[in-house]
Amino acid sequence: MKRDPLFFELFKELPGCFFQLIGRPESDAQRFELEAIEYKATSVRLDGVFRPREATIDPVYLWEVQYYSSNKVYANLLTKIGHFLDHGDPAQDWVAVVIYPSRTTEQKNLHPYRSLIESDQLVRIYLDELPPARPDQYEFGILELIAAKPEAALSKAKALVPRVKAAQRPKHFERLLLQFIETVILYQFPQWSRNEVEKMLQVTDIRQTRVYQEALEEGREEGRVEGRVEVLEELAKKMIKLGRPVSEITQLTGLTTAQVRKLTKKK
Repeated sequence: MKRDPLFFELFKELPGCFFQLIGRPESDAQRFELEAIEYKATSVRLDGVFRPREATIDPVYLWEVQYYSSNKVYANLLTKIGHFLDHGDPAQDWVAVVIYPSRTTEQKNLHPYRSLIESDQLVRIYLDELPPARPDQYEFGILELIAAKPEAALSKAKALVPRVKAAQRPKHFERLLLQFIETVILYQFPQWSRNEVEKMLQVTDIRQTRVYQEALEEGREEGRVEGRVEVLEELAKKMIKLGRPVSEITQLTGLTTAQVRKLTKKK
């Protein structure tokens, strides 16, 4: 299965993840824009290029994802770098980044490419050797899902989802992370539908479900004002029956943890 489109989408939406991956500050992403470049006449394609937004001393980062074994990885990489410089600015500084799932995927004979391998213009990333993501490193958590075997990825995803939901981060960022978690699991289990993945991970937005809408409608029919405690408590009870975590219930209803736990004891 091709992984480079998945990495492209991840780095496009969360570019800070790429720069953290190569040991640079996440904030560096603000100075770059991501492109996919293909030279159609020669069928040469770069998986992705982070190009500086303005003329600076920053290098261009050309990155490739290599998920299968080949003895031509670095020969092809040098060809692509040559095309990039020849069709653009030959004076442009550059750094190449190759992302492997593990060292076993890398070609065995590196000697002919030692000048590149030993230079500061090549960064090799082995996903299975990355240090464990900290609880607040959600983007790295997604990289762990990509690198893991399917069953391990599913287990990690189930642990990551509630952390993302409980994080005090902007809603659009939360939705983006949850979408990527779903997408990675779909890559890992291509026979599953997105609905099956959502059910497995419990990532469906409860506000869009029939249960949520019915709870609000019941409140309206009884003459309550939407947002009143009675309506929110009814909604919380229904969410408790669905097995939703307390952190999610408090986030969506505005009730306190103590109020939700009290309702849990009454159910």
